[in-house]
Amino acid sequence: MLLALESAIRTQHERDTSVSYRELVQAVIDENRRVLEAVPEADVQRLIGEIERAKTIQLYAMGRMQASMRGFAMRLKHMGFDAYVVFDTTTPVIGAGDLLIVNCAVTAVELNVIKLAKQAGARVCTIGAHPENEHGRLADLAVLVPGQIFGTPPEVRSIQPMASLLEQALFLFEDIVVMLLIEKRGVSMAEMQRRHTNLEGVMGEFA
Repeated sequence: MLLALESAIRTQHERDTSVSYRELVQAVIDENRRVLEAVPEADVQRLIGEIERAKTIQLYAMGRMQASMRGFAMRLKHMGFDAYVVFDTTTPVIGAGDLLIVNCAVTAVELNVIKLAKQAGARVCTIGAHPENEHGRLADLAVLVPGQIFGTPPEVRSIQPMASLLEQALFLFEDIVVMLLIEKRGVSMAEMQRRHTNLEGVMGEFA
């Protein structure tokens, strides 16, 4: 399916045809399924353990990767974890007993954040497609979520531009981790709703 769509997109102008919306829906869903099914179960369980043991949790990502990271931070807060986004004005000092989680650690910026967290005595977890890189080797846990970034192994190749697949897969992956934590810790939806901001003026109750 993926190869066929890649060919269709590449030659659509030559053939005066276009790929349909529904074909792209199926392709994007299939890509995300392949990425999520490739995540080692042992990595997921270790990540859950790191989160549960941490005094505080700090999360970091750049660009579009930050969308999934902020969503994860919000849900951790909803479950009662002491979670923060790195460089926000209210984020405290990090140190021994704390956990830094980094989405898609592949740049010099993330590497510097990881090194500083390690120097401060915190544990570090990276989540992304390249646990074998320097960032992953420095981390205490490197979770493999192999969405496309560079188009190199072990990534799942994508018809989508640049790192879109990894960005999507990280959001889904971290929401699944949240669901596992909810079940393991017996967190009720009512508890989570009580911790959600009450300054929005939501017209009704969440599901």
